[in-house]
Amino acid sequence: MVKSILSLTLLGLVALSGAAPLTAAPITEDVPATIQARAGKNKRGIAFNDAKLTKLFKTQGSKVSWMYNWDSAANGVAEGWEFVPLLHGKGPEYVNKWTGNVEKAIKAGATHAMSFNEPDQCGGGGACMQDVGATVAAFKQWVQPLSKYGDKLKIGAPAVTNGVKDSVTGSDMGLPWLKRFLAGCSGCKIDFTVIHWYDSAKNVPYFKKQVTDAYNAGGKKPVWITEFAPQGSDQEKIAFLREVLPWLDSQDWVERYAYHFATPGILVNAAGNALTPLGQAFNTI
Repeated sequence: MVKSILSLTLLGLVALSGAAPLTAAPITEDVPATIQARAGKNKRGIAFNDAKLTKLFKTQGSKVSWMYNWDSAANGVAEGWEFVPLLHGKGPEYVNKWTGNVEKAIKAGATHAMSFNEPDQCGGGGACMQDVGATVAAFKQWVQPLSKYGDKLKIGAPAVTNGVKDSVTGSDMGLPWLKRFLAGCSGCKIDFTVIHWYDSAKNVPYFKKQVTDAYNAGGKKPVWITEFAPQGSDQEKIAFLREVLPWLDSQDWVERYAYHFATPGILVNAAGNALTPLGQAFNTI
């Protein structure tokens, strides 16, 4: 599975070694009658690489309703939440299993699918598909056929970074890249806009502006923020969440969001057996 090196660099990945294990009681109630009902209630999701860690978020008061792993197969996530398959890139290691995995996800309750991960940036984690025309062609070949499911399956635009220009290639990134992609993908079934965001925990206005700008750039379709993480101390990160999560929940055009990510040292403690204070904050605020 893929981890974004750009994202990890920005985060600094400082382990929360001093965090005390949380004591929130695990959920003992039955799995909700339908995954769709739970996903429709809350916007919050979990980005993960290790499926067993997703079970740590099943606590009383959890606001999580969905999850994804930069892949198209769930690989053992906690039951009761919608798993959203993602086509990371156009390589054979991704496309050869894509159609079959999406079918399995739909049978398991998935109502959404996401396309390419950070095609606007090259390097670790990015799909490195900066040629917009080629990416449009790949979308039409591998993602557009999912339109056969009609309203049963919503399809996301490629997830873009909050960059503007690639310092090496000079290529458009972020919302400029997204606008070019949408202009070129005439007739494509795209139901929601997907973005990533990394910056200072003190830069809440920039976060809100980027999310709002994405809504406008995407033609005022619902917005998903599938990776975001502020930089700063643990206290600053939690303060950031306390301010932005209620705001995200109050915007009817923000459909879903996921912090980056459920892994030891960030949302999970170093031992991998409990949530960190940051993880608990994201899970329940």
